[in-house]
Amino acid sequence: MAYEFKIKLEGSSKPPIWRKVKVNENIGFLDLHTVIQGVFGWTNSHLFEFSPKGWGGSPRLQQDFGRDDWGEDAFSERDTWPYGERYDASKIKLEDYFHSLKQKITYIYDFGDDWCHAVELVDITDEKLLRPVFAGKGQAPVDDCGGIWGYYEMVAAINDPKHPEHEDFMEWMGFAKGQKWDNSEFDLKETQERLRIFWKIK
Repeated sequence: MAYEFKIKLEGSSKPPIWRKVKVNENIGFLDLHTVIQGVFGWTNSHLFEFSPKGWGGSPRLQQDFGRDDWGEDAFSERDTWPYGERYDASKIKLEDYFHSLKQKITYIYDFGDDWCHAVELVDITDEKLLRPVFAGKGQAPVDDCGGIWGYYEMVAAINDPKHPEHEDFMEWMGFAKGQKWDNSEFDLKETQERLRIFWKIK
């Protein structure tokens, strides 16, 4: 079977930034992380976690980097799911968590900028997919721009030549003079290529 998720970047508006992705139910949460990175245009440069209610919620699903110095924050054993505090995202499958439509989980990327994504299961089908399928709306932000509020400040500066930070942001983004940032743009072909690369190296 396949799960279809609607994933909305929390705090985004005019338009809200969202993606719909369809993936096989038996992939792991680390794979879903890879898909989200690809369809939102993130660069996979920061830590992430999944949890039912965001920060402070449990169980938490994170990536295991092979460290042996986690101490009390060590990964819980797979057979204790879902009653432990912290799990290796590569060992817990989507089907372990999702069982009914409208079920949600929060995906947080970059614990500094705090990009929170609301992930909701919106459909279950009988399909068996070779690769993720997706659609979306809204231009995704860029890494390290200061979170959702910093993103909108950046957009305002880029689109206003009189803004005191206009030149700095134009240079940072590599924009040509007169180039604007379009909040509603969603480049399907570019996203397909990025996801193809991410999925290959997952």
